[in-house]
Amino acid sequence: MDNKDNRGRMGRGREENRSEEERNEQERVRRREQIGDRETASDGRPRAKDAFEARSDDEHRYEKGDMDMSVKADLPHGVAGHGALDSKNLPKSTPGWKILIQEVIADKLALFSLIIFVLITSYVFGLTMFLDRQTIVTVDLFAINQPPNEEFRLGTDYGGRDIFGQLIIGTRNSLAIGILVTIMSVGFGIAYGVISGYFGGQIDNMMMRVVDFFMVLPFLMIIIVFVTISPSYDIFTFSLIMAAFLWTGTARLVRSLAIQEKELDYINASKTLGSSHMKIIFTQLMPNLVGIIIVNSTLSLAANIGIESGLSFIGFGFPEDYPSLGTLMAYATNSQTLQHRWWIWVPAAVLILLLMLCVRNIGEALRRAGDARQRQA
Repeated sequence: MDNKDNRGRMGRGREENRSEEERNEQERVRRREQIGDRETASDGRPRAKDAFEARSDDEHRYEKGDMDMSVKADLPHGVAGHGALDSKNLPKSTPGWKILIQEVIADKLALFSLIIFVLITSYVFGLTMFLDRQTIVTVDLFAINQPPNEEFRLGTDYGGRDIFGQLIIGTRNSLAIGILVTIMSVGFGIAYGVISGYFGGQIDNMMMRVVDFFMVLPFLMIIIVFVTISPSYDIFTFSLIMAAFLWTGTARLVRSLAIQEKELDYINASKTLGSSHMKIIFTQLMPNLVGIIIVNSTLSLAANIGIESGLSFIGFGFPEDYPSLGTLMAYATNSQTLQHRWWIWVPAAVLILLLMLCVRNIGEALRRAGDARQRQA
């Protein structure tokens, strides 16, 4: 009896095992059919033999860059199966020049300043092509200190010279000097500061001692001495003398930024990958300093225009027959001119103030544009 009971239990166990195997087989068949239907419906690929092969095939296709079927099934209608992850459909970063335009347009004050600056610059440089400097600075004793009239739109000075012509040529000269000094001083200061801050050590120590030497020199006195002993000089020579002493501030600023940036992980990663120093400086380090450099450049432009005007105002800029905004302002040193002949010096003062404000507002907008580009990067 015990043997019969054991055989009965064993038979029932085998039947239960067969039933369980049949259910498992049916479940595998059903899963293969579902996976095969999804695969054929989505991209027309052949059915997989089982769920494991289907998953392996999916992973293989995913490594090749295709889309996983489970991801396709979850995408909205019209996206799955049509290359949704194709590089053409991926979002692209906004170019830097578009960010610049967007930031300037968003800032109404900066946009207005840019328009005013462009209009003044275009008008001044365009009109000077049709003006003769020698004719304008020629003394006319029959037109001394005339107020604005039909012949002289801004009147004349004590020598009978046209103030409007002097204002146009003087603005052109002041802008040209400011731009040249900014390009030379900022360009050299950036290169000097980046090299000093990036390499550090003894190189940095020696280079910064040179900066300290130039900073202790009384550059205004040196420029005054140069103007006094030099019989003649042009815009380029005067700009070069100014730039020789005005690059130190930019160099110190860029050096401090380079020291901070070179310790960050992306610089160390580039060094580990074997990138050259020049490649790291120009492709990794410099792009992250653009915002500060732009602001420094624009503010330097305004400061350089002011320095030139100040030197001309005290009589150590350009000579009287070579007008600038500073030489026109120098007429205000005469008490009679200051009180009774406003047309000689007020337009120059207003133009200096307007140019400096416009350049400053543009510089602030460019700084925000540089920061926005770094945030998107």
